[in-house]
Amino acid sequence: MISEWISKASQLKDPLVEVADKAEALPAKINWLLLGCALQQGINLAELQNFLFELQKEIGDVAELPAPAENAILNAISKCKLKDWSLAPQAAGIIWSVGRFVRIRKNRLDMWAVSHSPSDIWRECSEIFYMGKSSALRPKILNFLHRLVSFSPMGAGALPPLPASAGARRWLIQTKAYNSEESPKEKLKTVNSLYKELFPKNPALACHALQFFAEPVDENSYFCRRIYPCNLCPVAEYCIAHIFISPLTIGGYL
Repeated sequence: MISEWISKASQLKDPLVEVADKAEALPAKINWLLLGCALQQGINLAELQNFLFELQKEIGDVAELPAPAENAILNAISKCKLKDWSLAPQAAGIIWSVGRFVRIRKNRLDMWAVSHSPSDIWRECSEIFYMGKSSALRPKILNFLHRLVSFSPMGAGALPPLPASAGARRWLIQTKAYNSEESPKEKLKTVNSLYKELFPKNPALACHALQFFAEPVDENSYFCRRIYPCNLCPVAEYCIAHIFISPLTIGGYL
């Protein structure tokens, strides 16, 4: 039953990949993907997607000059009702930093990715403002690397562990497997073990699927309800959404 849910949930499109696909050229797609990953903190997937869509109304490419005005960015934050977002004060700086990062690489992150190993990409992305330089694991970069494979090959080298998500954290909590005392490295190891346990043939599918587990779209809906109504969901016993708690009360990011 769990594998059935994972198979169906894995068919849902990643919201940040969906944003990136709105761009016409491949380099611009990767630029938007990188920006989305850099901003994925203190915000749920639907809120982040809506914010990026709002930015795309004003910005064709993250790397374009002149760089987007701070007022335009703040207006997008206001329109999306994200004034309480923890990264709101840093959003403009992050957007400008991503743009500069891309321009230094001649606005061809596709060619840059092909010529760099995953570990090199992981290291260089640390140059970006608020990209996790203070964290040894740099979860935003893990998310970028594993999403990047949808758009571009990378140089030789193994990918790092699969990233955690708020949905995976909810699953661990509901199954009594979450340990708040674990270090970030131990938590990442735990969540990767979970992916292997739930879908041994392809743990990456479990990683992709679990990001939608009880993940709110708005006050009245969840991403996972796009594949199953709660009363028919095969993993309802593991979920807190089916007891009608507001989606906004269970948001967050691991």
